[in-house]
Amino acid sequence: MDAETKERLMTPGPPVEAPKVAPNLQLSALTRREENEVRDLRRQHAHARCADAMRYFSECSANYTIGVVWKCREHRDIMNECLRRVNTVEEMDRARSIIVDRRQKSIEEKLSQPRKLF
Repeated sequence: MDAETKERLMTPGPPVEAPKVAPNLQLSALTRREENEVRDLRRQHAHARCADAMRYFSECSANYTIGVVWKCREHRDIMNECLRRVNTVEEMDRARSIIVDRRQKSIEEKLSQPRKLF
């Protein structure tokens, strides 16, 4: 594989759009469930951005069983490099801002509904 193709596979796609969070809102004030959602969301975004590299490794690993460790080492390294480039602090903050925005919208939606006695 030539160096240009290798670099193209290691370069992640564009980042996911995230809402701007008010500076006075604490991103660290998330529940454990929300933090788990943040990790899952970040993982989904990373897999979407590195889809080509993951597909490249998957195609190689489909041809081997035990030998995948040796035969697909280069493919694995390319995939891991792409995922390493994607999983940054900025991406984690972007996922947190999406979760915080969802929470804010949910709270606003509940507050806008009329209260019921029963």
